[in-house]
Amino acid sequence: MSLSIQEALTWGVNKMKSNRRRLECEILLGFVLQKERIFLHAFDDKILTYEQFEIFSRLIDRACDEEPIEYLTQRVGFYGYEFEIIPGVLIPRPETEILVQKAKELIEDKQITRVFELGVGSGVISIVLALLCPEIHIIASEINPLAIKLAQRNIQRFATDSNSLQQRISLYEVDVLKQDFVFEGIELLISNPPYIAQNYPLPKNVAYEPKDALLGGKNGDEILLQMIELVHKAHIPFLACEMGYDQKKSMQEALYDKADVEFFCDLNKHNRGFIAQFLQ
Repeated sequence: MSLSIQEALTWGVNKMKSNRRRLECEILLGFVLQKERIFLHAFDDKILTYEQFEIFSRLIDRACDEEPIEYLTQRVGFYGYEFEIIPGVLIPRPETEILVQKAKELIEDKQITRVFELGVGSGVISIVLALLCPEIHIIASEINPLAIKLAQRNIQRFATDSNSLQQRISLYEVDVLKQDFVFEGIELLISNPPYIAQNYPLPKNVAYEPKDALLGGKNGDEILLQMIELVHKAHIPFLACEMGYDQKKSMQEALYDKADVEFFCDLNKHNRGFIAQFLQ
């Protein structure tokens, strides 16, 4: 089938049903052609090769089955940067950028230099914080071996001689909630942990993502509660966490006699996280 860029986009838009089908078609075709979206508009009469259209067609089929576009292109935007992402690793959300901004402000205000991230995933939180705060060193843990390898690739993607990312971010494949780990000198623990209840019906696109990065237990807050106990027992001064919109009361009760806590909301005004300063 010989179609122009414009004809291929029209075909894709007519086949897809998502609310952003035009945008997603342009992203997918740009990915196939290895061109920016502006190229598609400037050269919309360019004829695709048979192979290019076949690849585009297969991607459209997968998108119609609600596979996340980030997995299809293996790219995800976060805090203005573009990271690699792969199936089997949680896709970073825009809401987590708020957690990073709150942590950045805390690090600068309290002159924090040693940070621990629990559940590094694709590495976006640690990498962005290290880029924003050049004085910090980060230790990051992860139980998913796919994620550890991806995080290392993303670190390499942004590492330069001047930012020393590879020296400033250390990765460990370990479950610190179940195994002994030395937190000596750590001033801040940050995490976007699993916090969805096990019986919560996941949208089809979210169901493509790894369950161990989404589901926090029967109630959803079990891992968050374990983290609070961990930070308290390890005498880490600060905890910065993302949480579910309905978990504020649970977190208040868990932190009541342990820490001063400030909650924050996402862009939709839903409760989304907190910063806790533990009482010494």
